[in-house]
Amino acid sequence: MKLNNYKKVSFLISGSGSNLLKILKKNHINKDFKVITIISSTNISTKIKSYVSKFYKGVYIKEYQKSLQKQNFYNTDVIFSVGYMRVIEKSIIKNFDVINLHPSILPNYKGLMTQKRMLINNEKNYGFTIHKVSILLDEGKVISNKIKKIITKNESELLKKHKSLEHNFVYKQFVKYLLNQFRA
Repeated sequence: MKLNNYKKVSFLISGSGSNLLKILKKNHINKDFKVITIISSTNISTKIKSYVSKFYKGVYIKEYQKSLQKQNFYNTDVIFSVGYMRVIEKSIIKNFDVINLHPSILPNYKGLMTQKRMLINNEKNYGFTIHKVSILLDEGKVISNKIKKIITKNESELLKKHKSLEHNFVYKQFVKYLLNQFRA
């Protein structure tokens, strides 16, 4: 099932943006939504910039942003925080539909260093959660999550497995959210 009209999406990132690049590549093929803005608190990788300039003409890109401004999200239906490592301002949360990709099964392991804390606590499962952003850190309503069994005690191996899980399922779950949220 496709959306009746393209929803306009802006993305927030902080790291290398590997999830965002996967999302952009899948969306280029499937054309499930229109990308409006990409904002990063750090630099945006050359891979993402090259891909956007080749396949997403007219996307507004901003790097090294210490805070978010409402005018950067003009004409945006959904803001998707995909590895954005800063607290999102209340004015943005109040004025936009903001969702976040968090690298644990919420409500467990809010904040940073989730895999390390899972291993220390001998957790049986790992995964990710997509949730609504609220003014409280990692407290918003859960939209979806994906869970897998932990089969390693090595943090770097778990990080790789976790990233692979995200790369394989985040796009599908995000598009499902758009379909459910914006049914005509």
